[in-house]
Amino acid sequence: MRRAESTPLNMVTAVLVTCAVAATSLTLTYEVTRDRILAQERAAEERALRTVLPAGDEFELVPDVLEDAREAAGDTTVDAVYRVRGADGALIGWGVRSAPRGYAGPIQLVVGLDRGGKVSGVSIIAMRETPGLGTKIATEEGWIDQFAGWDGSDITAAAREFDAIAGATKSSVAVREGVVAAGRVYADVLAAETGEVDES
Repeated sequence: MRRAESTPLNMVTAVLVTCAVAATSLTLTYEVTRDRILAQERAAEERALRTVLPAGDEFELVPDVLEDAREAAGDTTVDAVYRVRGADGALIGWGVRSAPRGYAGPIQLVVGLDRGGKVSGVSIIAMRETPGLGTKIATEEGWIDQFAGWDGSDITAAAREFDAIAGATKSSVAVREGVVAAGRVYADVLAAETGEVDES
């Protein structure tokens, strides 16, 4: 069998065919796994919401406040805001999903706030921090609990009482920034929402 001549046109054609096959394979793989990935992400987010507001029974996405929440959060990305109700339907708090920038990329986390704006907890959904160093933000016993009780109405003052993890300072500060962003969202956006709920 005669070997194809190695001309610039043949080489370009071979590269284009390889790229087309690879792109098609990636697209098909994504289409097949997309629903499963989205379901896993939703499940992880709901687990995080239940962790930070365990009395919550209903987690309602509130898209109409998202633009204002993003503006209030400043440089920290806010991906979602949830209104959390108890089994009796009463408002018990809020969940703010944010993605502050860590050492190796965004740290996806959820901050729970009670109806008065106090931080009820923080739960990390996903991160790419350095194993054994940055990952200590999730594995260091009791570290993440320091944020509970921070007052969203005066989050800057609360953030002064902060202990970073040695060797994971950038990751630690990122979590703090996520909590600070949630406090700003509460103070600038959700406090008024809470007032509207109370009046109805």
